[in-house]
Amino acid sequence: MGRDGQGALPHDVWETYSAFANTEGGDIFLGLRELGPSSYELAGIPNPRKVIEELLAGAANPRVVSVNLLCVDNVGILAIDGRSVVQVSVPRAPDSLRPVYINGDVLNGSYARDRSFDMRMSQDRVRRILAKVKAQVLSKA
Repeated sequence: MGRDGQGALPHDVWETYSAFANTEGGDIFLGLRELGPSSYELAGIPNPRKVIEELLAGAANPRVVSVNLLCVDNVGILAIDGRSVVQVSVPRAPDSLRPVYINGDVLNGSYARDRSFDMRMSQDRVRRILAKVKAQVLSKA
C-alpha cells in the first residue's frame, strides 16, 4: 500500500522502471504485497490517483530518472475484488536513450532486468552501452 499505507509511490519503483526500460520493457503493478519470490497478495491502494500523479511527476523529473518513457496511456487503475491496483506499462527505451538511469548517476543508477530481479548494471556494461550509442550517433553524422 505504499510507504505511508495510503498509496505512496515505493522508492524502488525507479530501479524497476530503469530495469524494464533498459531490457524488454514490462509491467509494474502497484498495490500488490510481495510475500516471497513470485508470490504476491492483493493489498490495494486507497488513493491510486495520488500514486499516478507522483509517478508521472517523477518520470518527468530528470533528477529522478533520465528519460520519461511514460504517457497517460501507459498507466491505468485496475479494480480487483473492490481494491485498486495501479498498472504501469514501461516500454523498452530506444537504443539512443539507453541506458535509462536514476538519481542523475549513469554509472551507478542503471539497472537491467534478470528474470524477476532488478540488477544494477556494472560500470563496464554501462560504458559499453554509452559507447554503442555514441558510435550510432557518429555514424549518422
